[in-house]
Amino acid sequence: MKNKLKELRAINHLGQKDVADALHMSRSTYGNYEQGLAEPDIATIKALADYFHTTTDNLLGHEVPYLLDKSTLTPKQRRLVELVCTIDDNLCDRVEAYIQGSLDKK
Repeated sequence: MKNKLKELRAINHLGQKDVADALHMSRSTYGNYEQGLAEPDIATIKALADYFHTTTDNLLGHEVPYLLDKSTLTPKQRRLVELVCTIDDNLCDRVEAYIQGSLDKK
C-alpha cells in the first residue's frame, strides 16, 4: 500500500500534510502508512480510498481490471463519468457519436 499512497499523493500534487489534514490524522501517522512502518485500520483504508477516488482493492494492490480506477482521472473527467452513469441509452448513443466525431477531427 505504501507505494500506491505515495503515487496517488503525487498524482494529485499533495503533500503528506494535505492528506493527513483531510483525514484528520497527524502527518507522522500518514507518513508511517506511506513508508510501510504502520498499517491503517479498515476504516482508514476506506477513508483513503474515498479521498483518492479509488477502491480499497487498488490501495491494497489487488487490481480489478473491470473496475474504473477514478484515481487517475482529473476532477472534470470524474464528473463526466458520474454524469454518464445517469443518462439513458439514447443520450448515451448521442454522446458517444459526439465524442467519436471530435476524436476523428484530430
